[in-house]
Amino acid sequence: MIKRRSVLVTALAVAFLSLALASPLSAQLITKRFDWQPVSGIQKVDMQMNDVAISEIRFDLGDTIAPVRVSSAKAVVRVDNNSQQDQEVGVAVAVFDADGNLVGAGNGGNKIGELNKGEREEFNVRFSYVYRNLRNAKSFLISLEAKPKGKPAKWAPKPTPRY
Repeated sequence: MIKRRSVLVTALAVAFLSLALASPLSAQLITKRFDWQPVSGIQKVDMQMNDVAISEIRFDLGDTIAPVRVSSAKAVVRVDNNSQQDQEVGVAVAVFDADGNLVGAGNGGNKIGELNKGEREEFNVRFSYVYRNLRNAKSFLISLEAKPKGKPAKWAPKPTPRY
């Protein structure tokens, strides 16, 4: 009985320690709603979290690709990594009509590697199968998920020149 309790306590301690160590490494998430107001398909947005920013989204309502009936509709989301660390990035876009019905949804992000510090990348968010009512869009949500990779760069002042 004592041995069984000791194993259980050890297992619980390992589980809690694992959770405690994993939580600082988890991804950060922010979601924001915007009114549908693209001009020539481009809409400026202001969204940032921990120096990872989305400032523009380009909507392309696309066409249906026959014979499989898949849409070429997409949103291209511009993401800037202004942080001091490389980031794993994911974005999701959900588009709604005036009644709150979902008329388009998709996601995208890093497929290989990370978004390097100081870099900009555009992620394609495809609306492959839920797209037929995109022309009735009135609002949309963007979710940005970012997870730092590697160690943060250390700041150091520039050395003072010696004369």
